[in-house]
Amino acid sequence: MSQAENCPYKSTCQMYGIFKIEGALNVWKINYCNSDFVSCTRYELTEAGGTPAVNLLPNGKVLGKKGS
Repeated sequence: MSQAENCPYKSTCQMYGIFKIEGALNVWKINYCNSDFVSCTRYELTEAGGTPAVNLLPNGKVLGKKGS
């Protein structure tokens, strides 16, 4: 699998809907969805048969949770 490929779950990723500012979402897309998706926590969980929480970020942190 090439790192240059896009994440196969990109078109159905529920995380996209939680960002109000497109620039913030683009940071995640550039660093994970469009490149290093194999290191994305959401990707790993989905590949293992799980369903990531909507607010789970690619780096494993939870958006909106204090102290994260």
